[in-house]
Formats: sequence, C-alpha cells, structure tokens
Amino acid sequence: MPAIDKHASRAWRRRLREVLNRDWDPIGVTAGRPQDDEYDRYVGDIAAMLRENAGDEELLAYFRWAEVEAMGLGPEDRFDRGRILGVIAALRQVGPPP
Repeated sequence: MPAIDKHASRAWRRRLREVLNRDWDPIGVTAGRPQDDEYDRYVGDIAAMLRENAGDEELLAYFRWAEVEAMGLGPEDRFDRGRILGVIAALRQVGPPP
C-alpha cells in the first residue's frame, strides 16, 4: 500500500471544504467567508465516501441525513435533491483523492 501524501490529502480536503462552504451551505452561514469551518464535521465523512467511490445515491442519503437529522432543517420533503446533485458534481470536480 503506497504511503499517503499528507500535504496532498490536506489540500484535497481543503478544496472539498471550499465546495461545501460555497455550494452547499444549507444554513447560510459561510456566504462571503470561504474559510469558515461550520461544516468541517462533515468533510471527513464526505472525503471517506469519495475515497470509497460512493455513488450519488449514497452521497444524497448522507446530505439528507446531515440536513434533516443532524442540522434539524427538515421536514424531509424540503430536501432539494437537485441542488445536492449539483454539490456532489462540484465535489467530484475537485478530483480523486491523493
């Protein structure tokens, strides 16, 4: 198993964080503050899912859980699947994990 490049991994996770702050931001707290750490608790899970080649449906389920259950932004029928698919596409554009 090849060694993990810690610097490259941190940079990749930083780019994921930027996408979450810019494109996801379900509670509207990071507008204009790209370095905000509001969603850091989700970056690790999302990074792991992307490393494991999670499909869109699996990622959608995670974002649904984060918004509806963890953040209490429900009800579930207000979950915007189309918007989250855009977030997932932006996360995938960051590129593969190092």
